[in-house]
Amino acid sequence: MKKFILLAAVAPAFGYAQETQQAPQTEQPATMVVTANRMEQTEASVIAPLTVVSRSEIESSGAQDIIDVLSQQVGISVTRNGGKGHTESVFIRGTSSTQSLFLIDGVKVNTATNGGAQLSLLPLEFVERIEILRGARASIYGADAVGGVINVITRPEFGSKYAGLKAAVGTENSSKIAGRASGLLGESTQYNIVLSADKSDGYDIRPQDNLDENYGYKAAGGLFSLDHRFSQDWSGRVFAIRNDGEAEIIQGGKALNKTRQSVYGASANYNNNKWLSELSLSYHQDRSDTAPAESFVDPQRYTTERQAVNWLLAYKFDQQWLLQGGLDYQNDDISGTSLVYQQESRDNKAAHVGLRGDYEEHILEASLRYDDNEHYGDHTTYNLGWAWQLQSDLTFNVLHGTAFRAPTFNDLYYPGSENPNLKAETSANTEFGFALNLLRSQWQFNVFRNDVDNLIAWGCVARCDNDYSGTPDTWPLWTPDNVSDARIQGLEIQGDFSTAWLNHRVIVEFLDPKDRSTNKNLIRRPEEQVKYKADMYWQNLQVVVDFLWRGESYADAANTTTIGSYSVWNLGFNHRLTDDLKLAIKVQNLFDKEYSTVNDYQAQGRTFELGASYQF
Repeated sequence: MKKFILLAAVAPAFGYAQETQQAPQTEQPATMVVTANRMEQTEASVIAPLTVVSRSEIESSGAQDIIDVLSQQVGISVTRNGGKGHTESVFIRGTSSTQSLFLIDGVKVNTATNGGAQLSLLPLEFVERIEILRGARASIYGADAVGGVINVITRPEFGSKYAGLKAAVGTENSSKIAGRASGLLGESTQYNIVLSADKSDGYDIRPQDNLDENYGYKAAGGLFSLDHRFSQDWSGRVFAIRNDGEAEIIQGGKALNKTRQSVYGASANYNNNKWLSELSLSYHQDRSDTAPAESFVDPQRYTTERQAVNWLLAYKFDQQWLLQGGLDYQNDDISGTSLVYQQESRDNKAAHVGLRGDYEEHILEASLRYDDNEHYGDHTTYNLGWAWQLQSDLTFNVLHGTAFRAPTFNDLYYPGSENPNLKAETSANTEFGFALNLLRSQWQFNVFRNDVDNLIAWGCVARCDNDYSGTPDTWPLWTPDNVSDARIQGLEIQGDFSTAWLNHRVIVEFLDPKDRSTNKNLIRRPEEQVKYKADMYWQNLQVVVDFLWRGESYADAANTTTIGSYSVWNLGFNHRLTDDLKLAIKVQNLFDKEYSTVNDYQAQGRTFELGASYQF
């Protein structure tokens, strides 16, 4: 804790960092976001810590997939059981993937079986921007928004036009191809179509086994959306996303995991500057089939089907005050899973209300939500927030909110390991921060504490020899229980500034993630992270450098096995040959560092990718 106290003493020296400036610099319109309160507002008016990753920033970086993009953002650490397509976890402020909410265009994509979300196989070509909200947000979204919310936005700005092709090849016999067309049909309809395919032979994720096996993947997907403006007040949208993936993984021996993710949505919107209403319908399916790679027969299937109806309503009293609320209905169904659970579907009904005031140098927010789930009971959550602009270049904010994590179907009813008496995890998050613009630099400083009660943990109760080589009935037997409480404290510093022809972004993070019953660190959470990004322009050439240093973490709850610290450098080169043709080179893990984020699984070594894009 000494390092928290030391850095807190110099809090006024730090503040909020906006998106890295691009060259040449021009006056930009206000960035509009939708994740903070589920309604469009300017980024500058959001009280909660928010990061917006733009499409241009994604394309110029060396990132190969969404997980790479997320790993470079403030407040986030990631782990992988190997490379792309393998099991992945995204930790927001030390909370696990099951304690964070993942959305695609506002549609929840966490699975109902294990609670996580498979993001790496979602093509980057689908992404317009990513909005990352840190801190409790259950009073807006309901279950699972304990650590934060990640919303992948595919919707282009109305009126934007683009038609182009992109292709790339790289090490490990990797290749990508994508096509995108976006524009107007008449004056009132915006369309967006994206098709993408991606494959790689992969690499040996377990070299210590001396099997000399590579574990590859392939994926293909498509996106289609239509936005139509019926009148000045009325608009509507329909969209469909489908992505199929296939990855070679380790499960006893070499296995094949085939995934399918489908997201469909439709919405109707009314906005007359006084009243705002949105009615949306959505459907999400996540399917995963796993079987031995040599003979893909009788796979074990896990399926989530989720249907949701959401109604949002807001009334603007005047320029200062906004009242909003809504009703949510959600049904989760796992009946397509090959295992037989005691319960295979559940409903969740919710109502929420919020008030926002923007008066002179103060912004106030308050929200309240009630959820009623037929399996694990009802929960009431709330959020309070206040931002105070002391000067034109200095803002102070403080927030407090409660949240809960819903037990998954696996937690409650996994055959042979069921515990239907589990309680939902509950949490209380408090934080404060400063935002400061100083000498053409922008800084943010945030301190937070998140107390999580009734933590759900799985423990081995039989055959605990870690031997998964036989049939599933001989594997170790694990069961879940509400075993402990956790306290996660942290400090985040982010700064953006320029020196001559270089733009810089620096992120420093400290985390104290403790199981309060044992005073041991929660597994796979590093206590320190340092991230750095620099980009420069020279004529038609852009060079982007990404650096990540991650401190030690623990592979087990007893803190006896350490996952070592590591540092990784990535490079991106982007050269515009003509107005329409651009070449890109991406180098991941430049110095071929050997490291792991999950014990016994080696991360990917140095890779190269050469790509070209042409805009018609």
